[in-house]
Amino acid sequence: MKNLFTNTKYLFTTTVIALAVSQSVNAAVITFGGQAATDGSGKTSVNVNADNTINSLSDGFFVETFDTNTAIAGLDSAQNEDYNVAGASTGCAINSPLNVTASATSVLNVRKGSSRNVAAAPAGDTGCYAYTTPSTIGVDSYVDIDYTDFLASLGATVPSLAGSSVNYLGFYWGSVDTYNSFEFYSNDVLVSSITGAELLSQLNGTSGNQAADSSNVYVNIAFEANEAFNRLRVISSGIAGEFDNIVVGLDKRDVPAPTSLAILGLGLLGLGVGKRFKK
Repeated sequence: MKNLFTNTKYLFTTTVIALAVSQSVNAAVITFGGQAATDGSGKTSVNVNADNTINSLSDGFFVETFDTNTAIAGLDSAQNEDYNVAGASTGCAINSPLNVTASATSVLNVRKGSSRNVAAAPAGDTGCYAYTTPSTIGVDSYVDIDYTDFLASLGATVPSLAGSSVNYLGFYWGSVDTYNSFEFYSNDVLVSSITGAELLSQLNGTSGNQAADSSNVYVNIAFEANEAFNRLRVISSGIAGEFDNIVVGLDKRDVPAPTSLAILGLGLLGLGVGKRFKK
C-alpha cells in the first residue's frame, strides 16, 4: 500500500479523539472517527444521536446496539436473544431485523463485560456488544449479518424508503486485532474490506489494546450507488472479534448539504495534522 500524505487533520471532540483518516478501497471510502456515546457504549456514529436513538425511521438511519433499551420502535418485534451469553447478557438482544449466519467453525455471542481469554468489551462500552470467535483458534471463521430481507420489506414500514440500498455503514470495532477483518458484500460480490492489520498500521495502534483510541475505533464506510451493499462479514481466527453500534444509512434518505456551521456543530476543540491513505 502506498501512502499519500495530503492536507487532512486530527479532529478532537469533547471526549473522543476522532482521527480523520480515510482509505479508498475500490470505490468505497473508509474513514475512522465518531462521537462519544452517552448511553455507556463507548463510541457511535455521528449519524445518530449520541444516546444511539434516531429521530424518525424516515430519516433513513438504523442502529443495532445489541441493547434492548435502544430498540427501534416499529422494528423491536425482531428482538432475538438466541445469541446471548448465559449469565452475562441481562438486557441484551439483537434488536433489529438482521439475518445472522455463521460458518461451521465460528461462534457469535452477545454479552456485557469482559471475560479473560473469551472477549473484551470495546473501550468505554459498559452495555451489550457482539463478538465472534472461531471454535478452533487459528482457523479463519466468519459471521454474516445480512440486510437483504430487511431492505426488501422496508417499504411496508417506511414507504418513503422503499427500494433503498445501503450507502453508509458504521460500527464500533473494539480492541482491534491483526487476525480480525470486516468484509462488505453486494450479494456474493465483495465490494470492500478492511483488516485489523491495515487499521492498526494507519492509526499506529497496538493489536488487542483494550483502552487506546487507536485500537478501539469507530469505522465508517461510504458506498457508491452501484455497490448496493447488503451483507457484512466479520472474520476472526483468534480471541475475539468484538463490535457494537452498527449504524446503517440508506440511499433514499434526505441528505443535507454539508456546511461549515454543521462542522463546527460537532464540537471540535482543535486542529492538528493527519493523513489520507489511498490504495
